[in-house]
Amino acid sequence: MNPNHHAKKQAKELTRHNGLSYAANLAQVVREMTAVGAAQSAGPYSTGGGGIVLEHRFGAVLLSHLLTGRPVPALGDHITPTHVRFQGHAISRVDDILVRGRSSAGAEHLLSVGVRRRPRLVASDAKSVQLVEAFLDVVISQWPLLRSGRRRLALAVVPACRPAHQLADLAVVAAAAPSAGEFRRRMAQGGHASKEVRDRLVQLDALVAAALPAGRANGSMQRPTELAWRLLSKLSLIELRLEGADLSDRTQAVGRLQRLTPQGLASEADALFSHLAELVGIYAPSGSEVDLASLKADLEGLPYFVSPAGPVIAAGVASVPGVPARPTAASGARRTAASGRQDVVVWSQSTVSGKAVQPVLAGSTLVVRDGYWLLGFDAVTGEPTRPLQTAFNSPPVIGGGQVLVADRERRIVSVDLRAGRKGQPLPAHMLDAAAVVDHGTLFAASPNAHVHAVDLVSHVLLWTLPVSGLPIAPPQVHAGRLFLQTGTRGSAGGAAEDSSLWAFTAAGALQWVHEQQDGVLLHWSVLGERVYVVSRHEADSHRITALDVLSGQTCWQSAFTGELIGRPAAGHHSLYLTTADGVIALDTGTGRDRWRTAPGAFGRVAAAAHADAGVVYVGLWQPRCLIALDADTGAELWRKKTAGSFTSAPFTASGIVYGGHRGGVLHGWNARSQREVWRAEVMWDEARQGGPLLVDGRAYVTGSNGRIHALALHT
Repeated sequence: MNPNHHAKKQAKELTRHNGLSYAANLAQVVREMTAVGAAQSAGPYSTGGGGIVLEHRFGAVLLSHLLTGRPVPALGDHITPTHVRFQGHAISRVDDILVRGRSSAGAEHLLSVGVRRRPRLVASDAKSVQLVEAFLDVVISQWPLLRSGRRRLALAVVPACRPAHQLADLAVVAAAAPSAGEFRRRMAQGGHASKEVRDRLVQLDALVAAALPAGRANGSMQRPTELAWRLLSKLSLIELRLEGADLSDRTQAVGRLQRLTPQGLASEADALFSHLAELVGIYAPSGSEVDLASLKADLEGLPYFVSPAGPVIAAGVASVPGVPARPTAASGARRTAASGRQDVVVWSQSTVSGKAVQPVLAGSTLVVRDGYWLLGFDAVTGEPTRPLQTAFNSPPVIGGGQVLVADRERRIVSVDLRAGRKGQPLPAHMLDAAAVVDHGTLFAASPNAHVHAVDLVSHVLLWTLPVSGLPIAPPQVHAGRLFLQTGTRGSAGGAAEDSSLWAFTAAGALQWVHEQQDGVLLHWSVLGERVYVVSRHEADSHRITALDVLSGQTCWQSAFTGELIGRPAAGHHSLYLTTADGVIALDTGTGRDRWRTAPGAFGRVAAAAHADAGVVYVGLWQPRCLIALDADTGAELWRKKTAGSFTSAPFTASGIVYGGHRGGVLHGWNARSQREVWRAEVMWDEARQGGPLLVDGRAYVTGSNGRIHALALHT
């Protein structure tokens, strides 16, 4: 039975008996499933078969890769190493050495290395059975990650190990075969392998059969022949030339390290390598994980080491184009001091209709949703691409330079706007653009109440988990965690009944579930270390609940009245709520009031407030003006009257506060001098079209008249 279907069935059965909600019972079942899987895959297998000296020297070689940022063999030439861990049995049963790295998209890759000097690789050898058992455990529990290339397995041996080389020859044939059956057919034919290699396959089959009863693989539905092919197809061989007359691996490592020595001498690099091997002798017994920052700290002060220039590589940091939830401070070279339309407008193009929403950025292409059409424009020149008609009018999902939409069967497909065509469907479904891309992974909520994770490079389905209800809003990723609201869609805009907010790790482990017990959940935001949930209860009575982002525990709650406008804004240790009557500032630590504007003191507020650099900016419907408030006290600092009422939230970039009103003008005021320094003729409906996109010193705005403008921002 599909484990997810079984989880749903078990949760429904529990709901009939224990009186708890279906969401709570499903969450408990999913947690138990995850815990069982983790317990089954845990447990070290390392027996020190590689030899202490050999492992320490190999560890020093890997640390030289970490110090210099050079690719690690078997991890991938496109992967930058970020961490090296020794004896990491808590992560993998193939635990002698673990190497982690990041792709250019930010996706994490992991290499598990078993170090053995000369494994016999026969079924009569207990250590060989133990080795294969550990490899099979990873193959069974992490097969989607292995298929995607994010997880890799390697066996490190000395060059004289003939059985391992025969295994490597088998791995070449297995990797080229699309299935276990095709692999066996090719091995049965002549020309693909020698008799010695075919005999080694017989030994491997015996090893797999001997390893299966002892470990987790006993519960697998895979046949031994299938498991043998999977193992071979994803196994790499690393030859360790670190002993005897052949020390070429050490020599290459010393060559890499020369640029990290004071004078660039080989003797200095040789001493540095020896010290790295000594450090491995300290790291290994304690199962330490080393990154570039900690390794540099341990080497600081040595006479033969100079810290590498440039910033430390931070794990998880990647430059991946995406869609800002709210416009952020612009940066880049294209900033023009302008005061007239002829200087402000870089380019302007027509869309299909006046219903087009604000653009998002995919690589160098602006993507605009206009009804059932997707339009593309070159971000620099404004040159339009070929329009593409789609099955639904939901916003596209952007990530890793790709544009993703749902087809008529709700399958996720990638579209190429420059070529005007669609790609092959991904192995997942998506409802109403309920998906987000983070670090090369697409997280999507499907119409059948599941959450999927898909690797965008390999198109491999990494994991699937059940949830209760349907997605109410697109998911968000924050600090490596996926957040998704599910429930029953309400009738008042985005309001939802019977809502639950789910938090998962990127690896597919359920962290916590928050159920909205009473009232209607209006919206939620992840800001800093808190998740803020805003709900409506009676009439205009509202409540905001702050949850801990890691545990989901309630930190504080605060009640307020009045018509809520937009989402909360954060800044200066405060959370700013906007109502039709004014602004409420709450302490992010306690939820207590820091200040509130008096009801009606500013007239009617029609757009959410924006906080930046110690100032809260509020656009008013009546009277027609923009007001700047002190973020700490709420005192008015200044105001600017305009010809039209504000219906869109203000935003800031490079010390300039921008506000667009119904008079059809977007103003830019210097936040210090309060002087108007920028102006453009453009108007948009934020409630329907969203907020502008700011990137590289430009503002991209889709106007209510159906034109998209690229505006040069003021310096």
